[in-house]
This record gives sequence, C-alpha cells and structure tokens, in this order.
Amino acid sequence: MRNFLVRLLMVILLLPFWGFTFLDPVAKKNQEGNDLFGKGEYDAALKRYLEAQQNAPSRSELRFNVGDALYKQGKYEEAAQELGRVVESDNQSLSAEAYYNLGNAFFRQEKYQEAVGAYKKSLMKNPKDQDAKVNLELALEKMQQQQQNQDKNQDNKQDQNQDKQGNQDQDKQQDQNQENKDQEQQQDQDQQEKQDQGNKEDQDQQDQEQKQQQDQDQTKDGQQNQDKQDPNADQQNPQQAQGQPGELTQEEAARILDAMKDRDEASQKRRKIKVSGRRYNGNAW
Repeated sequence: MRNFLVRLLMVILLLPFWGFTFLDPVAKKNQEGNDLFGKGEYDAALKRYLEAQQNAPSRSELRFNVGDALYKQGKYEEAAQELGRVVESDNQSLSAEAYYNLGNAFFRQEKYQEAVGAYKKSLMKNPKDQDAKVNLELALEKMQQQQQNQDKNQDNKQDQNQDKQGNQDQDKQQDQNQENKDQEQQQDQDQQEKQDQGNKEDQDQQDQEQKQQQDQDQTKDGQQNQDKQDPNADQQNPQQAQGQPGELTQEEAARILDAMKDRDEASQKRRKIKVSGRRYNGNAW
C-alpha cells in the first residue's frame, strides 16, 4: 500500500511534464513535426506545425519551426517573413536562433546587406555563436563583391550611355555636315543657273545689238552709195534728206551705237557681280 502511494505521488508530480507531450495536442503535433523534420520530410513536418499553430497561433516556438521547415523547402522569402515574427521574442536564446536563421534566409536570396544585419543581431544576443561569426564574415565578403559588381555594372552602363550619346552626336554632326554640304551644292547650283541665265540674256542682248549694228551699217553703206551715185542728193527736199520711212538717219544711228556701248558696259558689270557672288559656309539657317 505504501509503495502504491509512493508511485501515485510520483505520477502526480510528473504529470505536468508528461502532459505537455502526451496530453497537450499542440505539443503532440509539434513533436510529430520535429520527428518528421529529423527524417527530412519537411513537407509533412510543416503540415504538423501548421496544425499545431491552429490551436496556439501566438506560440513563438511554432513560428520558429514553421520558418525552419519553409527554409528547408527553399521558400526563403516565406521563411524570412515567419522568422521575422520570432526575432523579438522574450526568449533570448530563441531570438538569437531566429536572427541566425533569418540571416540564412536573406543570404540565400542574395540580400547580403540584410543578412549582415541579422547575423550581427544574432551575435548581440549570443556572442559565442561561432557559426554566426563565420556567416557574418562570409556575408560581408559577398556584400562587398556585390557592391563592386554593381559599381562596375553602373560604370559600364554609364560608358555605354556615353558611347551611345557620342555616336548619336557623331551621327547628328554627320547629318548636319551633309545638310550643309547639300545646301552649299544647291546654292552653287542655283548660282550657276542664275549665272548661265544671265550669260544667256547678255548673249541674246549682244546678238540683238550686233544685228542692229549690222542693219545700221548696211543702211549707212547704202546711203553712202546713193550719195555717190546722186551728187544732187543733198539738194533733195527735207523729207528725202531724212530718209525713207522705216530707215535710220545718221544721227539716229549714232545715238543707237552710243546706247549699245553703254548697255555693253552695264552687261559686263552685271556679269562680274554674279561671278564674284559670296557663298554662305556656316550652319544651315
């Protein structure tokens, strides 16, 4: 009887500890998840942890385990979100582990700056964690390499932009030069056409004046011959002295010759101006 009472007393004293595993459904689901996690069955373990969370949504330990299972499945962003809810736990050890795992989740996403921050906070809570120190050094190295690559890419991008801008400026300058050249050629062509037109007009004028001169010379020669044949021509009436209608008198012929000389000089002056005309060699208007 006495032994029975002793055993009963021991059971009563141990009930709180046993009850957590065998009587508490949350603890039972969590333990099942841990067993599956240990076997590498992370999907099944996550399912048990989530089932346990339904009865105890505020338990930091369950959130930590959920984050661990998500991390093992390669769902690093979701794992970081879950672990981020655990890092401020009052449990100093749990908070340090949460920061450490959070750093790993950031590291896997190549968010090295965030990983460095998480490892540092983990070491602040647990300065003896050698794994956190090693990971911190590695994350710092990766962050430096990442920054160097970003700077290099930025420099390359700037160089490419400068080269592109330089090519655009060069193309623009070439287009401008070609436009100026075309404009100059067009101006030269217009000037040549005007000069040719002026020369033609001058030549026509000269031909006309030469023809008039020839006509006048013929008239004059005819008058002289007539005077020689008719000595009494000077005694004819004034109307005859002035010549027949349509014919030029000597005075009129002299005036025409003087006018032709003046026009010829004016024509030569105009031709000189056209030939020496200025060209515009600057940029297009």
